[in-house]
Amino acid sequence: MKLKKSAAKAVLTPNVQNRNSAAVTTIDVKMDVGFGNAIFLRGQGSGLTWDRGIPLVCVDGTTWRWSQAVTDAITFKILLNDKVWSAGNDLTITPGQKLEVAPSFA
Repeated sequence: MKLKKSAAKAVLTPNVQNRNSAAVTTIDVKMDVGFGNAIFLRGQGSGLTWDRGIPLVCVDGTTWRWSQAVTDAITFKILLNDKVWSAGNDLTITPGQKLEVAPSFA
């Protein structure tokens, strides 16, 4: 398995929801992690924790997805196999947004 060492790229769609209501929020990770590997999410908000990751759903060979109705902003980090942290700063997403991330691992 060869992992790209380029900087992570993120594409964010606008937030168009009312701050007091839950809105479906989606994080798509664009990466071919190779057979037998998986992408995980750790963070703060909407049930996430920095101690243990939750697995993303494999949508196709290069897309992993987390999607949930949330009411508050989420700060998160992408991990490979819930062990290898992605390079760069923590990311933040607000309710109703869709974020596409192409992480790199050091």
